[in-house]
Amino acid sequence: MKNRRFPYGYEMQNGLIVICLKEADTVKQIFSQYLNGKNLKNIAERLTENQIEFLPGEYGWNKSRIKRMIEDERYIGDNTYPAIIDKDIFQKANFEKNSRRTNISPVVTAEKKLLTHKVICTDCRRRLFHNTDSRLKNSEKWFCKNEDCKFSVYMTVAELEHEITEILNLLISTPKFTEYEETDIQAEPSLEIIRMENEIERQFESIDFDKNEIQNMILQCATKKYDAYKGVRHITDRLKADFENRSPLSAFNTDLFERTVSAVIIDKNKKVSLKLKNGKIIRKELFYGDANTGCAEISQNHPAEA
Repeated sequence: MKNRRFPYGYEMQNGLIVICLKEADTVKQIFSQYLNGKNLKNIAERLTENQIEFLPGEYGWNKSRIKRMIEDERYIGDNTYPAIIDKDIFQKANFEKNSRRTNISPVVTAEKKLLTHKVICTDCRRRLFHNTDSRLKNSEKWFCKNEDCKFSVYMTVAELEHEITEILNLLISTPKFTEYEETDIQAEPSLEIIRMENEIERQFESIDFDKNEIQNMILQCATKKYDAYKGVRHITDRLKADFENRSPLSAFNTDLFERTVSAVIIDKNKKVSLKLKNGKIIRKELFYGDANTGCAEISQNHPAEA
C-alpha cells in the first residue's frame, strides 16, 4: 500500500518542503466545497469521478481522507509547512464540521430501527434514510440516497408512527382489506415464472420443438404459479387472523408492525402506505368510499414473506 511522505498539497524540492501547486488547488477546492454545504462523502466521490490523483496512479478518495485534510492544521502553515489555507477559512471549516456532528444525527433509538429500516421511497422503492438537524424548523428529514431519485420529505418519527397506527387500526376494524381479489394474486408473476413462460414461447417458435418437453415445461410453470398462489393465500390468512385477534391500538405497536408490515412508503405529501407481508399495499383511502381508491399490489420480484 502506498503512503505519502508529506501531507497532500506538499512536495520536496532541493531539500525543502514546498507547496505542490496542482495539489494545493485541490486542497482549496475541498475546503471551499465543504463550506458551501457539500459533505465529506460528496466531495470524495466527486474527486474520484474526476480522476484526481491522491497518489501517483491512485484516484480513490474517501470521506476519511477528506476529514483528515480538513482537520490538518499544517495547511495554515508552521515552521515546516508553508500555508495553503487561510487560518480564518480553516477555523470556519472545522467549526462547521463540529456543528454538523452536533446537530445532524440519527434521532431514532435502537428500538425504533425496526421501523426506520422498513421505510422506502415512493418513487424508486429504495430505502429512505432519516436524520435530524436541530437548527431547522422542520428538523427531521427522510431522504433517498439514489442519485437518480433524490426524493426527500420532512416528517418526524412520531408523525410516521401515528400514521402507521391509524392504518393498522383500520385493518383491525376491517381485516378483509388484507385480502386480494383472486385475479390480483397472479397480477405480477415472479421472475422465474416469466423466464419459464419465455422459454416455452421460444420452444413453440422453433421448427423442431419437442412436444413432450414443452408439455413438461407447461406443467412445471403451472405448478410454480399454483405454489405462488398458495404462498400468498397462506400469508394473507395469517395476516387476517393477526388483525382479527387484536384490540384497537392506543399507540404504535412494534409487535404487530413487525408481524404484518414488510415496508412503509412515504410520498412527497407525507401520505403513508403500508406494504403488508403478502405484498398488498394499504393506504387510508382504501377504507373510505369505493375500495378501488386503494391500492393492491403483489410483487413476486420482492416476494411475500413467510
